[in-house]
Amino acid sequence: MPNPSQLRAAALTVTAVLLATWSTGCSSDTTNEDLTAQKLSWKECPAPSESEGGGSAPSPLPGGMEWQCATLKAPLDWADPKGDTIGLALIRAKTSGDASKRIGSLVFNFGGPGGSGVTTLPAFGKDYAALRTRYDLVSFDPRGVGRSAGVECEDDQQLDKYFQQDATPDDAAETQDLLRNTKSFNAACEKNSGKVLPHVRTTDAARDMDLMRQVLGDDKLHYFGISYGTELGGVYAHLFPKDVGRAVFDGVVDPTQNPEQSSLGQAKGFQLALDNFADDCTSKVEDCPIGDTAQDV
Repeated sequence: MPNPSQLRAAALTVTAVLLATWSTGCSSDTTNEDLTAQKLSWKECPAPSESEGGGSAPSPLPGGMEWQCATLKAPLDWADPKGDTIGLALIRAKTSGDASKRIGSLVFNFGGPGGSGVTTLPAFGKDYAALRTRYDLVSFDPRGVGRSAGVECEDDQQLDKYFQQDATPDDAAETQDLLRNTKSFNAACEKNSGKVLPHVRTTDAARDMDLMRQVLGDDKLHYFGISYGTELGGVYAHLFPKDVGRAVFDGVVDPTQNPEQSSLGQAKGFQLALDNFADDCTSKVEDCPIGDTAQDV
């Protein structure tokens, strides 16, 4: 989940949830075939791109099965499904159990917003091993993220400067600095992200998931959403109530809260977690390595 400073920036900007040096990409196809009929070409996964965080290709699953990656073609603008398209990066681990007992695909979104599911799902592959006995585990880079027509705003040096600013202004001068820097950030996103930026919305991602469901061959969307992923799942259920299958919402986002309430709630959650850790470390470990009392921690 983003920290309070990131959440505050998100409240001020249209795009502050997508803070990375991502490249845009869309193709023109005015004679799109029915995109629900497309066939995915699953191949061995490459190493994560810089926009996905970099690193090495995902390690094989227990038993030696390799992760597979593919690209799903989706409309850039869901109001114009026959217009330009973008590619959405997908990853999956096929079910390890009896094929006759397979339920379908289980689609994950790990939150952010702006997190790469293509890099995150393999990191937790062992944790979900039991689920893989009945499901293909699937995740994706949501539109605007990583290889999915990634939004480009500022470069690393500019972002370092942006994050070093005082995000909690105490006087008029600091407030003006924050507003000026935020306007500059917005302008950079609009300049560098071309056609993509207006279509990086939760409703767009939810419609992408319904297309994903159909292309994967599932009658219902079985879904596992964490943090912001719960909001995305809720929007999907609102748009496609008859297509919701089994679903888990973990770390639920309250959609009725405004950005300030959300930031305060998250800060309280972080403080509670820290306090619980401090109590646990000092009560269960003879020599807690970071303090003798919870207050020390």
